[in-house]
Amino acid sequence: MKRLLVLILLLVCGIPAPSFAHPETGLLPDAIAETEYRIVLEINPKDIQTRNRLGIVLYRKSKLREAEREFAEVLRSAPKDFDAHDGMGLVKLRQGMTADAIAWFQKAIALNGEDTMVHHGLGLALEQAGRLREAEASYRRGLEVNDRLLRTGSNREKELERRAVLSAALQSLRDRMKQSKGMQ
Repeated sequence: MKRLLVLILLLVCGIPAPSFAHPETGLLPDAIAETEYRIVLEINPKDIQTRNRLGIVLYRKSKLREAEREFAEVLRSAPKDFDAHDGMGLVKLRQGMTADAIAWFQKAIALNGEDTMVHHGLGLALEQAGRLREAEASYRRGLEVNDRLLRTGSNREKELERRAVLSAALQSLRDRMKQSKGMQ
């Protein structure tokens, strides 16, 4: 069975044709990306990048326990992997485990504070925990990182999208804080 899979994969990869639908381009539906990642991991189970991508696909499909298992597997072999820490934070946040989510996002930031969206994730977790001032500070740090990345021209289109997400989160939080002050 494994040989047949490898043979099919080699045939598919060996056919010369433009390939615009790799999972990392975002052009494949998650169900297909999940299958492709599982095939790659069958061939190379130590492929950390693919395992993290599978974890994110599973997270998006709300298969949270499976996503958590994939990120945990990455962390067993690479305990300082930023993407796995960030992914665990996302999973814990969706599971409603805000204290755990905060801890995972903080670990991720300690590994790489120059990622815009990890600050957004931490802000969301802090907001859910009722720690509004800290959430505001996290969103602001995310915007500062975003400014630096935009100045360097790093992934400009994505960073502009991320800026909009962070700005909306910050504005929503400010509105919420104003509303709660008005109720007192």
